[in-house]
Amino acid sequence: MINSQNYKKVYSLFDSTLYNPHSTYFAAIREQNKKVFAVIGAFPEEVLYDFNLITGDTITYQYSIVFNSADTFSRVVTKVDSVLLLNGKYRKRWIFGPVNVVIADTVIEGIGSVYNRGLFNPFVNAMLTNGDEWRFECFKQNDTVLYLRNPDCNECFCQLLTSIKTIIEPEQSYVYPNPFSSMTIIQTGKDLTDATLTIYNSFGQEVKQIKNISGQSITLQRDDLSSGLYILQLTQDNKTFITHKLIIIDN
Repeated sequence: MINSQNYKKVYSLFDSTLYNPHSTYFAAIREQNKKVFAVIGAFPEEVLYDFNLITGDTITYQYSIVFNSADTFSRVVTKVDSVLLLNGKYRKRWIFGPVNVVIADTVIEGIGSVYNRGLFNPFVNAMLTNGDEWRFECFKQNDTVLYLRNPDCNECFCQLLTSIKTIIEPEQSYVYPNPFSSMTIIQTGKDLTDATLTIYNSFGQEVKQIKNISGQSITLQRDDLSSGLYILQLTQDNKTFITHKLIIIDN
């Protein structure tokens, strides 16, 4: 309950496919008369979606976490049509164009914004994350995928740990320096024999592999890897002994 109004809680997952399956509270939403209202943090309630709009209508917002200001901005409905979901049913779709800020969008009834930036666009989007990227991947209801828009694989979450069944993390393992620009040291905390080091990019694609590793310390050279986020896996006998994030930066 917020100001005597009943809301649904929205939770977010951070790196749910790898490290942290625990969800945290992010925002509150409620629906009334085909309008969706949102409360994010200490910001006041705002109309997030209005499913009553027709072509030519304008929706105005009072604030945006993206711009960190209370200045109003608007978007105009340029087209209203429908889209076929994976369950064979159609849902109404709104195409928005900018008025006084460059924020185009596509919104599907019951799903929300599917234009790259996700559910709470335009209040929150990738412009806020200072280097990270947010984008809409898919919509599921009762574990059934109804809408898929993932450019990297034909499922909601691209699988990074496909054939690895066991993860054993020695307490003494670490990567230093991290972030790094040219090289880093991987301390395993365990004597390894004939192990394999594999590096994946943020899309789960293998970009580097080193085999026949022994000992407790490994020097990893950047070589031709571009700056960005990577996942390091050290495996032996089809068991993952170490999984770490790597961040490569430019000097």
